[in-house]
Amino acid sequence: MFDWNDLRFFLELQRSGRLLTAAKRLETTHSTVARHIERIEQSLGTALFVQHAQGYELTPSGQALLKHAEAMENTALLAQEEITQAITPLGKIRLGVTEGIGIMFFTPRMNELFERYPGLEVELVAVPRFVSILNREAEISIHLERPSADLLITRKLTDYRLALYASAAYLERAAPLRNREDLARHSWIGYVDDLLFSQELLFLNSFCRSPNVVFRSTSVIAQQAAARAGLGIAVLPNYMARHDPTLVRVLPGETIQRSYWICTRRELHKSVRLRVVWDYLLNLCAAEQDALLAP
Repeated sequence: MFDWNDLRFFLELQRSGRLLTAAKRLETTHSTVARHIERIEQSLGTALFVQHAQGYELTPSGQALLKHAEAMENTALLAQEEITQAITPLGKIRLGVTEGIGIMFFTPRMNELFERYPGLEVELVAVPRFVSILNREAEISIHLERPSADLLITRKLTDYRLALYASAAYLERAAPLRNREDLARHSWIGYVDDLLFSQELLFLNSFCRSPNVVFRSTSVIAQQAAARAGLGIAVLPNYMARHDPTLVRVLPGETIQRSYWICTRRELHKSVRLRVVWDYLLNLCAAEQDALLAP
C-alpha cells in the first residue's frame, strides 16, 4: 500500500508535465517529486508516467489512478471547506481571468464585494491566456469560449462589444477616415496571431480585409497603450476604452460582439466562498450591461 501523501506529487506532475515545474509548485526539489512517484510505482508494480521530450505523460495505469486520486483530492478539499466554514466564514478564492475584464473591469468594481464579506480574500490571476480549472490554477475561471469538459459547471457570464479606437493625434495626421473602405489605408494594432489563445480574438479582418498591422501584442492592455501613443487603430472592448480621454471612438457604427463564460469544477460549486464570488460576478455583469455593451 502506498502512502496517501504520495498522490499530491502524482497529481502535480500530471498537471504540470515536468518535474521542475511540479517541484516549484510543491515548494520542494525535483528529486523529491521523482522519489514519491517512484515509491507509488513500486507499490503498485507498474509505471505511471512515460517521459517524452515535451515532458511526462500518463501511462494507461496512470490514467486509471488519476480518477481515484482526483476523487480523493476533491473529498479532502470539501472536508477542508466544511471545517473552515464552521470556524470562520469565507476565506480565499482564486479567480482566473483574461487581462481585459480582470484588470480593467472587475478590479475597479470589487469594493462592494469586500464591504459585504470582510472575511473574503480574492486572488486575481489576470493573464493573456485561459487559466485552467481542471489543473487547479484557479477555482473560478472566465473564458472567451464555452468550456465543454464534463467536470465543469459553466454558464454565460455576459456579452460584450468591441469597437475601433485611436488617439486624436493619430487621426489628425492619418488619412481621412469616413467609412469602412477608408480603413485599408490606416495603421492597425492587433494580437500576435501564432500566440492567440482563442479564435474569438481573430477580429481585425471583421473590419478590414487586409489590415496593415504595425504593432502586435499578446496583451490587450498593451494594445490600448499603443493606441494612446498614436501607433494606429485598435479593436478594444468598450468597457476598457470608451471613457479613456486619450482615445477617440472611430466609425461608431462599426462594432463586434463577443461573450464571456464563467466556470468552476462541479464539486466546488457547493462552496460558500465560491458561490459568494460567483454570484457577485454574475450580478455585477447584469448590472453593468451599459458599460459592457455600450451601444
